Amino acid sequence: MGLRSLARSRLGTGGRGVLSIATPTVGGQLLLLVTAPVLARLYGPADFGVFTVVATLATMLGAVAALRFEQAVPLPAREHDAYGLVALGLGAALLTGVAGTVVVAAAGDAVAAAFGQPRLRSWLWAVPPTAAAMGALLVLNQLAIRHRRYGAIGRRNLLQSVSMLLTQLGTGAAGLRPGGLVLGLGIGQVAGTLMLLPGARLGDPGVRRARGWRLLCDTAHRYRRFPLVLAPSGLLNALGLQLPVLLIALWYGDAVAGWLGLAQRVLAAPATLLGAAVAQVYLGEFARAARGDVERARSIFLRASRKLALIAVPAAAVVIVAAPSAFTVLFGAAWANGGAYAQALAVGTAAHFVASPLSQTVVVLGRPGRQFAWDAGRLLLVTGAVLGTALAGAPARYAVWAFGVAAAVAYAVSWLVSLRTVTDAARAAGRERDAEPRRLVRQGEPG
Repeated sequence: MGLRSLARSRLGTGGRGVLSIATPTVGGQLLLLVTAPVLARLYGPADFGVFTVVATLATMLGAVAALRFEQAVPLPAREHDAYGLVALGLGAALLTGVAGTVVVAAAGDAVAAAFGQPRLRSWLWAVPPTAAAMGALLVLNQLAIRHRRYGAIGRRNLLQSVSMLLTQLGTGAAGLRPGGLVLGLGIGQVAGTLMLLPGARLGDPGVRRARGWRLLCDTAHRYRRFPLVLAPSGLLNALGLQLPVLLIALWYGDAVAGWLGLAQRVLAAPATLLGAAVAQVYLGEFARAARGDVERARSIFLRASRKLALIAVPAAAVVIVAAPSAFTVLFGAAWANGGAYAQALAVGTAAHFVASPLSQTVVVLGRPGRQFAWDAGRLLLVTGAVLGTALAGAPARYAVWAFGVAAAVAYAVSWLVSLRTVTDAARAAGRERDAEPRRLVRQGEPG
């Protein structure tokens, strides 16, 4: 037996899923890390500033482009219902792209003027189609999770990274700045979406029947809490992540936005090496356990928490100690401030690495109200910290520190909310199980 086969034989289903996703993802993310110094020399801080604003807007819109129908795809017991949700999500993503294009045509000049970046106007057109591709990718990714197509997800991660990177390197070398960064983001999303289409079985006869108008209306009605509750919650979630970046870009200018954007890119790459894989496998395994054994689902939550924390804490310590000097050496003197920003974001990134994958617990266990309340609280906390620092006239570095610390506090609360939710569900299941024999005894007593 080869080493790979032996490793797989010793892993459970979740472990094999993590391996299938993480192995190709590691390759893609390592490429992004290795070539980051090249990109930093092809594009200046101002170029990254324009890209950061475009990417932030696209990410905010893309997070809710499918109206959160993708979150429901792993949940139904019947495949018929799952494919109805897929159709609804893809349709919503397409409509989001169309509506966003109309908005950019009408308000693009005003947005560019507000940020003081004339070059931004030329690339705002990329926001709607990129957001639509992000929404479609989320839908197909959740379908792959439902079917445990973890290998396909891993290959998608690799292709997405390689496509984005090759585009950004090629267009940067050709002098298309900052547009090469923007085009790379969009092409990466499209490539990832196309990678998941084979095997999705969207053309099967049974799947086509699930797209009938009446069936879609019925599915939309039964899962209406996802667009009505989770979509606003998802928008709040995206705003909590991205609005502080936009505020910093708006207040401190494109160079600061560029330093912040590169710092986030460098920190996100290693976090994605394992965090995304664990998140996707956790959702599939936790949702399956929650349907039949909530106490086992709680054990899955705690085990995933320990594994994530064992990675996040040492990594944050390394960034805090080494980032300022490492950025200067790797990216050049023009990017020294990016190292200080990475240092400021380290604790918040570590907390996000642990809490974000596990936050799906609240959705799976049917407590979207808690998620909505946390999203609203995080938005107020993080944006308030950044805005208050900026209004006080503090330097940009202080605003980034406020962003990082506030995010760390918010994600600590997120983890506690998830723990409380799964603990409540496990206790309720235990009480119901204990009450069942008493009900049977009472039913057997003579009247």
